[in-house]
Amino acid sequence: MPSLSSLLLPLLLPLSSLSQENAPCPNSCSGRGHCDSSNVHQTVCECYAGFKGADCSEMTCPYGPAWTDLAASTDVAHQLAECSNRGLCDRTSGTCTCEGGRFEGKACERRTCPNACGGTGICASMRTRASMRDPGELISACTSSMVCSDASCATRDYSACQATNAYTDVWDADMMFGCICDEGYFGPDCSRRHCPTGDDPYTGTSSDVAVQVNEKQIITCAANGGTFTLEFKGETTELIAYDATVSEFVTAFQKLSTVYEATSAITASYTGTNAKACTEAGNAITVEFLQNFGDLPLILPDGSALTHSSTIYEPLITSSVSVTGTKEDNDCSDRGLCDTDAGTCSCSTLFSTSNGYAAAGQRGDCGYSSSTITDCPGEISCNGQGVCSGPPTYTCACEQGYTGADCTQFVCPTGRSWFDDPTAANSAHYSDVECSGSGVCDREAGVCECMDGFEGAACQLMACPGDPACSERGQCLSMQLLALLADDNGDATDLKYGAVPNLAATWDFDKIQGCHCDEGFEGYDCSLMSCPYGDDPQSTYEQYNELQKFTCDETTGTDGSFILKFRQQDTVTLAYNAFVADVEAALEALSTVTDVHVYLDDDIADATTTPVCSAGGTVFYVEFYSPTGDVPMITATPENLDDFAITEEKKGNKEWSECSGRGLCDHETGLCTCVNGFASSDGQGNSGLLADCGYKLPIIIVED
Repeated sequence: MPSLSSLLLPLLLPLSSLSQENAPCPNSCSGRGHCDSSNVHQTVCECYAGFKGADCSEMTCPYGPAWTDLAASTDVAHQLAECSNRGLCDRTSGTCTCEGGRFEGKACERRTCPNACGGTGICASMRTRASMRDPGELISACTSSMVCSDASCATRDYSACQATNAYTDVWDADMMFGCICDEGYFGPDCSRRHCPTGDDPYTGTSSDVAVQVNEKQIITCAANGGTFTLEFKGETTELIAYDATVSEFVTAFQKLSTVYEATSAITASYTGTNAKACTEAGNAITVEFLQNFGDLPLILPDGSALTHSSTIYEPLITSSVSVTGTKEDNDCSDRGLCDTDAGTCSCSTLFSTSNGYAAAGQRGDCGYSSSTITDCPGEISCNGQGVCSGPPTYTCACEQGYTGADCTQFVCPTGRSWFDDPTAANSAHYSDVECSGSGVCDREAGVCECMDGFEGAACQLMACPGDPACSERGQCLSMQLLALLADDNGDATDLKYGAVPNLAATWDFDKIQGCHCDEGFEGYDCSLMSCPYGDDPQSTYEQYNELQKFTCDETTGTDGSFILKFRQQDTVTLAYNAFVADVEAALEALSTVTDVHVYLDDDIADATTTPVCSAGGTVFYVEFYSPTGDVPMITATPENLDDFAITEEKKGNKEWSECSGRGLCDHETGLCTCVNGFASSDGQGNSGLLADCGYKLPIIIVED
């Protein structure tokens, strides 16, 4: 960049005359814009789409909803930002360089799935995950006289009973990605293995308090032609004929991979002596699950291909739960510890793999006891970290912080999930899970091992970018705290993010963190240096500085004082008898103010002898030289004054642009490279030392 003295050289030459005529557009707008000289007071480059800068030589990058930003208003944030505020724009190519390993997409608008889901899962958005949920999990019953997902199942619109809670209208629907693991795998990166599950053989027996039962569901089919299908846990059967026998029905249903792998995983029975799945008046098919334990999702029928010859009946197939399953379906049948690396059970003493019914079998679930137990597991009962229930179940109720059949394992801290199923339409991230679903629990220590980009005891926080955070040039703050730092001078409580409890759009208020850069730095990670801002000197026709009027009345006392605030920064306390020079100095001591002019109402009275407050009221003004533009109102905290009022006398309408819109910023140095014809100003269009390209150099006219 040329030195300041060289930029000011034309002022030092003995010239015959100087002209302030408009300079031509720089570099002919680099062929990437139109040179607009229609305004006699301004010649400027109007850049084509995708280009920017004083000479249109720089490229813009794609925009997406910001991962973090200052709230635009209460509970409104995530406005469009270049590279979604999680990447830096390469101005030579117009491409985003996203925060490595954490964000991706043209605009860095997608959260990267940890470890690419390890090859044992798919990486999907919140919107996609919601659409993939099994509708049967949301429906407790669905008959001709009941409703299912708020839509009647008594009609042939079977899609009404196959709806899930959509996640489409929240800002992160297509931004927050996570892993949907293959069957048998779990964890934030699908690296953990599920262990075999089963029923605890000592609970729910005739000697226990309550007998446990298998799940039973009833399918009712009225038809005398066509076919139907059944969906269970998101998987659909092949076509089943209306006149299928019990054996054919069972065979078709047991082919589903979501039904436990056994030749006798279910039983089915038809009403009375019916030999067909569907009858003209309606046949009830009772399905009992023999190996899928617990409270199961509803079987969802689709009878859109069924027919009926009767004019009395219409073809219809419905489903309902007749008996809710109450058996356990827990890892290792709650009688062993699960090795999530291998997906195998380490059974407690006297327990081994079962057939699901307390006898020896091949489930691998610790559901079989080779002899009668007389105590809870552990070298001492529950290893001294729990209470044994005693007969007949001999189960451990672990103390807080411990888990496992013998209470030898630690639990980890919990937090609201980063990636989960919506609990209602467009409402998610409120289920409380271990390590917030973005970490793996170390059972030997009770500590969460967080995925890259997450932190906190429960991995409940999205880490700030930079290494170290915010490049040690800013504060790492939550969205809630960032909202309080918006450039607004009102009471900080007036602008909030997360003001309404459990508002779907602000689920991230205390979870996602971003950088608030120190003065002079910018970028999503505060790694860039800021360049000076200023007013475009070639477009100042009929433009004004911001002018604010102050009235201060100190009639009844002599101990009044006031503090002024501008953009969240407070001045020192000013006494009622301070002079305008004191007010000006106090304001200019703020980092948010560069240059102001403070003067009394007539701008004639001696500013060093007339106080700014007096009996009956004194009027003084603050005129903003820098920053320019429509700046926020100064606010005041008066103490023991009769009156203190501030009004906007004249709204500032000058530009406040990087390098005054007449130069290009080098963010590595924080220096402006001014285009030809412009140099450093004083903020008011005159030559000065602000290095902001806000001074239009005179054109030298040499006389012959």
